[in-house]
Amino acid sequence: MKQFNIEYAWLLLGLLAFLPRTVVAQEGVSGEAPPEGDVVSTSVDSPVVEEVDESEWTYPKIYSVRPLTMEQGMVRANAIFTVWDDGIDTVFGMTLGASIGVLDDLELGINNYRIGSSLQQRYEGLIPVIFAPSAGFGNMPLYGRYRIVQREKLDFAGDLIFVLPVDTAFALEVALPFRIKPNDRLSVDTGLEVRGTFGSAKRADIRIPAIVNYNFSGRAFISGETGVQFVNLGKGFNTPPADIQGVAIPIAFRAGGTWKKEGKFLADLFAGFAFPQLIEAGTSRKTVDFGIWDLFVSVAFYTRPLF
Repeated sequence: MKQFNIEYAWLLLGLLAFLPRTVVAQEGVSGEAPPEGDVVSTSVDSPVVEEVDESEWTYPKIYSVRPLTMEQGMVRANAIFTVWDDGIDTVFGMTLGASIGVLDDLELGINNYRIGSSLQQRYEGLIPVIFAPSAGFGNMPLYGRYRIVQREKLDFAGDLIFVLPVDTAFALEVALPFRIKPNDRLSVDTGLEVRGTFGSAKRADIRIPAIVNYNFSGRAFISGETGVQFVNLGKGFNTPPADIQGVAIPIAFRAGGTWKKEGKFLADLFAGFAFPQLIEAGTSRKTVDFGIWDLFVSVAFYTRPLF
């Protein structure tokens, strides 16, 4: 059964490689709107012009250069479907999340998906459900993000996340995400994520992500992620009998596309894979471990400002 799961994972990975090409091809033949920057001749008195003026929405379509917080009044609903092999079992689950822009610089939500942050926290959201190998329910992270600095080339924010003790003990996380934007197609995300778990299972986790995002068209994008993790401050990965000092380096990749209905909504669809502990040091497992992996497909739907 394990061999079948691994072969299935690599098959999905092969299909993922064609996703960016498909998005670009569709963008090339799409006739739904003129290319960005083209001038469309319309009478000044036309009702169309009036409607556009009244529904101006400046949130970027290009995924790579979006600000770390949504505009005031925007709402995001997202779903992530994951197949994950944790080294013991193959787990299949789904996470639904929701966020809202309270102000241009303040975002609140119950979600594990935040722009510029790592995607590797599984089954935490508004509705986190595990289907197999046994049914279960994940945790609910209630977060607030405040954007401290907004510049043309840099965004800096602070996160405070309360992980409600639904499946495990209560946890508190503090994060400082940075987004560096060298140009209008490229961004680099980094920062610091510190998480403490309380109750009977006390532990502390530190993650320093390094994520590169690139839009090779107005619609299609790719992202690569690595970084360093100090899990339980090096005391193992909850995989018996590992309870010793150690760190891990993840490798992840995602690709997808964006569709925007001017003045109405914006939607992202992307898929990817990750080896969350690909390179390990000081643990009881292999130094390079391909046995722990996950595949995911996600959709995120954004409304225009509602207030």
